Amino acid sequence: MIIHELRIPYHYGDSFRLKSLFDIHWGNTYCDTRALKDYLADSDDKTYFIGGGDWIDAVVTKDIKRYMKHSDATETDAILDEQEDGLGEVLAPYKDKIIGGGDGNHEHSIIKYHGHNPMRRMSEKLGFKYLGYSWFVRLVFSEDNSRTRTVVVYGHHGWGGGSRTAGGELTKYDKVRKNYEADIYMFGHGHRLQSSRSVQIGMRGKGLYSKPKYTVLCGSFLKTLSETTDATYSEVAGYPPIEVGGATITIKPDGKWAEISSDV
Repeated sequence: MIIHELRIPYHYGDSFRLKSLFDIHWGNTYCDTRALKDYLADSDDKTYFIGGGDWIDAVVTKDIKRYMKHSDATETDAILDEQEDGLGEVLAPYKDKIIGGGDGNHEHSIIKYHGHNPMRRMSEKLGFKYLGYSWFVRLVFSEDNSRTRTVVVYGHHGWGGGSRTAGGELTKYDKVRKNYEADIYMFGHGHRLQSSRSVQIGMRGKGLYSKPKYTVLCGSFLKTLSETTDATYSEVAGYPPIEVGGATITIKPDGKWAEISSDV
């Protein structure tokens, strides 16, 4: 597990956005490249991105269980290079705002069977932190290098088959909140765009305080269905349609700690 810290200067009243980059599946015919570019463009100097794997589709011809020619949008035999370079060009204008990027099961398969690490290669090219498969990121908002407000983010690509119900996808990650201490928990893999808010009660001095915790399912840019007779993997598996896009989390450092909200 990787631990990474980013210090962010702020002035009282500032709001920051943390936008998820999970399950892009660049290089798949059904990756919604227009939606991805619009999502990236909706950003400013107080917007940061964080990635949780499956950035590239990374399904090569030797993967006889998953490879389908109609799902392969690459034009050359160098599938991985083409996917990495293509997505790298799209992300390059935002590279200074990418906090880090981790592995998904698609990249992990390439590491395991082909000795090639797509996310490490992209992190070296674009200059962001390579986060591995699970990570803690500590965001330290610093006001005039004196008062600080810290928000801890736990991230994991996710696991298991896609849930048929919205509640089921959130429920399977409940144990993570019990075992790992964080303010925001981010997961992918299931391609759902969804969040839940819970409250933790603690003691401060002689009184009680409440602190919100968010579990965020970070969405995907891979369409569920094709508009042809060529069935997608999701269509064959009978997965429910998903809303294409990523999650946006708003963080506003304030007098006590920070206000957090999610747009999903």
